Amino acid sequence: MLSAHEFTAGAFKDTAPLSLILPRNEHEETVLIGRVEDAAAAVFLSERYTYEYFLTASSENWHGLIVPNVRIEVDEKSAFDPTYRSRVGTIIRTGTRLAIRARADRSSSASLVTLEDGLASTGEHKVGFSRWQVVIGDDAFKRVLWQVSLPAIANL
Repeated sequence: MLSAHEFTAGAFKDTAPLSLILPRNEHEETVLIGRVEDAAAAVFLSERYTYEYFLTASSENWHGLIVPNVRIEVDEKSAFDPTYRSRVGTIIRTGTRLAIRARADRSSSASLVTLEDGLASTGEHKVGFSRWQVVIGDDAFKRVLWQVSLPAIANL
């Protein structure tokens, strides 16, 4: 459950990165907001457009229940080397960023959508995670809002 101060409602285009948008009806989708370069991007988590993203600046038609300031937690047991391959939906820690691999709207090619930046640098190393979750709150008040468990990729 969410407390009243933990959410709002509105359009994707007005939502800050690291916000989770939950549907209010069957026509809306679960979305995680990140960014591509300096532009906000919505990554679909729910089934219809799973792991596709689009830039939200001119989006007038997408709305939902907005939970800002969420955190991404990764399952360290699902870590793998994403240098040679990773599927869409994978969380990747590279350089100073935490990102999700997603496909551009109606595209077959995938890229990284930044979720967090300004982290301690990993240098030239990367690590991917096939299991992760979106949470809000801390300690005894932590709640899991969304979970992802992708099939593991064998390291090369």
